[in-house]
Amino acid sequence: MDARRLGAILVAEGLISEEQLDQAVRSSVNGDNLLAALVKHEIIEETTLANFLAHQFGLETAEIGQTMQPAQARQIIPPETAYLYRIVPIKADQQSILIAMENPGEADHDTIRSAIRIPPKTRMKLVVAPLSQIATTLKTLYPEGETGGSVRLASSADGFGEITTVDTARIKADSQPDVSETLDPNELIAQMGETVEVDSGTGEAEEYSVDAANEAPVKRMCNYLIADALKRRASDIHINPTARGLVIRFRIDGTLQVMPSPPPSMKRSVIARYKVMSNMNITERRKPQDGRIKIKVHEKTIDLRVSAIPQMDGENIVMRILDQSSLQFDLTKLGFEKQESDLYYEAIRSPYGMILHTGPTGSGKTTTLYSALSAIFDPKKSFVTLEDPVEYEMANVVQVQMDHDVGLDFATALRSAMRQDPNILMVGEIRDKETAKTAISAALTGHLLFSTLHTNDAPSTIARLIDIGIEPAYVGTAVRLIVAQRLMKRVCSDCKQPYTPTEADLKRIEVTPESIQGGTFVKSIGCPRCNMTGYKGRIGIYEMMRNTLELQEQIFESADTQTIRKVAESQGMRSLRSLALEKWTSGMTTIEEVQRVTMGGD
Repeated sequence: MDARRLGAILVAEGLISEEQLDQAVRSSVNGDNLLAALVKHEIIEETTLANFLAHQFGLETAEIGQTMQPAQARQIIPPETAYLYRIVPIKADQQSILIAMENPGEADHDTIRSAIRIPPKTRMKLVVAPLSQIATTLKTLYPEGETGGSVRLASSADGFGEITTVDTARIKADSQPDVSETLDPNELIAQMGETVEVDSGTGEAEEYSVDAANEAPVKRMCNYLIADALKRRASDIHINPTARGLVIRFRIDGTLQVMPSPPPSMKRSVIARYKVMSNMNITERRKPQDGRIKIKVHEKTIDLRVSAIPQMDGENIVMRILDQSSLQFDLTKLGFEKQESDLYYEAIRSPYGMILHTGPTGSGKTTTLYSALSAIFDPKKSFVTLEDPVEYEMANVVQVQMDHDVGLDFATALRSAMRQDPNILMVGEIRDKETAKTAISAALTGHLLFSTLHTNDAPSTIARLIDIGIEPAYVGTAVRLIVAQRLMKRVCSDCKQPYTPTEADLKRIEVTPESIQGGTFVKSIGCPRCNMTGYKGRIGIYEMMRNTLELQEQIFESADTQTIRKVAESQGMRSLRSLALEKWTSGMTTIEEVQRVTMGGD
């Protein structure tokens, strides 16, 4: 039973008036914190409210006096569960446990029992306590910083809002503080207001239902996961259903980290909730679906790109967090060394030619491309981007999103864009011969064109273009610069410690002691500020191959990749490996990262 319905019953019982209920509704962000608003505005005393709730659900009331120790409480009810359901353990022994709760309408006896840690034969008794006593006891039993690294959930008493869907607006590329560094999930959630509309005509499926997706505890749990991901600087949220419940993982600094999971009873409801929020068909569980969620925090719009795909135990949900403020538009902050920075600036300021970025998914290509466009932006020139999908919106730039359902692919869109009199073009990815030929043609006819390819390094990009079907003469003439890039984890500045590499360390990455003399070396320890990983943030390394006259001759002759690499290195190209070693010897990263990025280590 939701809070609005309880409010209507309070009116029917004569405990409050219609006007008072309206006042409480107006003062609350949404119906979920209506009860707290009634108490806050002294419309009803919290003891009277507790007695009313207990009577409605056939429970007793209780005053919370002396409680158990925090360590014992955490063994029975995890912090996440306690804040989710607003429940606290009061007394416990081998035979029974007494639990006080704020609003029994949010969870029944069986739901709570399945979410806490008690032996199967232990009796559980629920009682209702006043809101302020629940809030005080939660803080006493689960003090901040003693929750094993997790953070507490927001509650109705805290005045939290809900996820908001906002109208699409241009997002300015100005510098803003990273709210995830300064706010905890409660404060983040408090900035969110619910405007998600649920179409009741979609019907209900056997596993999922709109009603389940809109239950208050489910909303709070889904809000919490997003807010916690923002706080931890995650780029993706993975929600993996299993036979036993949900596994929650955040991708932080490129690595998936397991997070506390919701109670198993919420498995279907959480998936349904995210499908509702991202405007997916909640009844369709056999086909992949895509959707988007927009939230607004501190006047900052954050876009979540949501993907659902069916699997053995339900639907796997992955949400990509696209935070405009986290995009570094200053190329100097992306990790360019001076040599590569000068070369890159020279190339992107050229009037025409093709600049290609290569690397695996998650290597920062999109960030670099947007940063390059921002660095050379000129309102006197026409900028057109072709993307699949558009990840960040840029003011005064024509951004076209691919739509394969209507036949709008990169090749088709690029041909049309050429008729729009552009100066600078960005093509999200060159995937086929048709797109490659059109892109080459654009670069040869007075346009500066940026694009990406999936290759391992800069020299192999030449062979890839030729394999696609482009004549070597066109490749050698059109391509101006090829950038192969990777992202390395930056060691946490709060817990890093100096160390001296051992002989085994040097053997592992195949370097000699003489080659690293004078370097500064650190190792990561792990602390609360970096989630005990030892790393915080990432920095790029960029292998840049400029297309010189000597290199063009090799391309015209269809030279192999090794020959092209030797020529490029003889003219100053620094490899990904040498750049990674430079980051290591300057104390910015660790030997493990050098091995992972350049030698395929884990």
